Amino acid sequence: MSFVSLFLVVIFMIFAAGGTSPPMAQAQSFTISTRLTNTSTSAFRHKLRQKLLSQTTETRPLNLDPGTVFPALPSGMVYVSAHIGTPPLTINLALDTLFPFTWVQSVDCQKCFNVSPPFSNFDPKKSTTFQLLPPTNTTICSPPLAHLSAGAGSSCVYDAGYSRGIYGIDEFHLLSPLSSSSSSSSSTNLIAFGCGIRSMVDFDGGWGYNPIGGMIGLGKGHPSSIVSQLGSDRFSYCLPGRSDSHSGQPTLNFGSDAFIDASATNVQTTPISGHEYYNYLNLTTITVNGDVVYIMPETSSRAKLVLLDTGEPTTWFVEDAYYGLQDGLVRYFAEIYGWKEPKIVYPSVYDLCYDLPTNMSSIVFPKVAIQFLGGASLDLQDAFKIFPDEHQFCMVLKEGAPNVVGVYQQMGYRFLFDLAQSKLSFAPNMC
Repeated sequence: MSFVSLFLVVIFMIFAAGGTSPPMAQAQSFTISTRLTNTSTSAFRHKLRQKLLSQTTETRPLNLDPGTVFPALPSGMVYVSAHIGTPPLTINLALDTLFPFTWVQSVDCQKCFNVSPPFSNFDPKKSTTFQLLPPTNTTICSPPLAHLSAGAGSSCVYDAGYSRGIYGIDEFHLLSPLSSSSSSSSSTNLIAFGCGIRSMVDFDGGWGYNPIGGMIGLGKGHPSSIVSQLGSDRFSYCLPGRSDSHSGQPTLNFGSDAFIDASATNVQTTPISGHEYYNYLNLTTITVNGDVVYIMPETSSRAKLVLLDTGEPTTWFVEDAYYGLQDGLVRYFAEIYGWKEPKIVYPSVYDLCYDLPTNMSSIVFPKVAIQFLGGASLDLQDAFKIFPDEHQFCMVLKEGAPNVVGVYQQMGYRFLFDLAQSKLSFAPNMC
C-alpha cells in the first residue's frame, strides 16, 4: 500500500483507544513566522483533500547588514519555533490546522528534504531526555497509522503519508513570543512526536533556503495531535498581514491563553461541524462588494464544507461556487469600468485576468467575502494580484474541491477554535 493510500485509510478509520499517554503538556504560546511555500507540497495536500472529501459521508531571507528591518515576505507556509530535547535544539515546525500529525525530520533520515543552517535535523542520540514511545502506549501506537515493529525491543513505527519514521517522546517547549527562550524551560513538558526517516514533502520551494524541520499538527482524528496531548479544547492563532505595520504578536495559543482580543471589533462566530476528523465550517454564500453572487444549495451536503488550512497558500472553491464568483466579478468590472473581455495571462494558473489601466489609482478591487452558517462573514484578503511585467492583474482564487481558505486569505485575522463549544470565532487583527 502506498504512503498516500495508507494515510487516507488513517483519516477515515476509528483509532483504538486505551493504553497510557505521555505526561500532560502545559499550554503555551508560539511566535509565528512566515516564508514562501513549495508548490509540490501544495499539490500533494490538494490531492489528499480531494480524496478526503470523496470518502466523507455527507523566504527566502535577505542577507543585509544589521539596522534595516523588513516585513515578512508574502508567504504560503507559516511556522512556529520550538525547543526540542535536552540540551534544547531549535526546530521550526510548519503550522498545520488540517492534519493531526506532529513530526520532525531525523538526522538519520534516508529520504530527506534540505534544512538550511543554522537550523538542522533532530538527533535523538544527542538528547539526554529522548526515549522511544513505550510499546504499552497503545493510544498513540495504534493501527493503521502506527504499529509495533517486529522482533525484540520493538519500537512504534508510523506512516503518515508525507512522513514515515519512529515515534518518540522528548522535552518540547514552545518559544515565547516575547523572547527567544522557551516560555516554560524549567518545567517538564514531554510530547510524543514522529522522528521522520522518509519525508515526502519539501519546504524549500525552489528558493534554496528552508528553515522548517517538520510539522506541528492541530487537526483532529488522532490522539497524537498537539491539541489532544495538551488536553486542550481551545486554540487560537493569528497570521500576520503583508503590511509592515503590526500592533501585536502573531501567536499560536492553547487552552486559557487562546483568545480573541477583547478590544477586537466585528467578531464573527460560526458553528464547527460535528465531523469526526476535521474542523469543517459550512459555506452559505459568496459576495462581491456585498452583493450575493453565489448561494450554496441546501442539498449540497459535501460541497458546502469549508476548511481553514494553514498548509495551503491559496483559497479554493468547488466548481459551481468558483464560477458563480467568477461570473460576479466579470459583471462587476463590466458595470463599473466597462471592461467587457477578461484576458488570460497564465492559462494554467489563473483564468480571470484584465489589462492594467493606464492610471492604476483609478481602479478599486472589489471586496470578496464568504458567509458561513449563522451569518459570519470573512473578507478574503489578497484575492487579486498584479503582474507588472504582463501589465495585467488576476483573481488568484482557484477552482478545486473541497472548499479551502488558504494562508493568503487568513492573513490579518485571529481565529479561535473552541472545540468544546463546537464554534469558530474570528476578527481582524493586525498581529
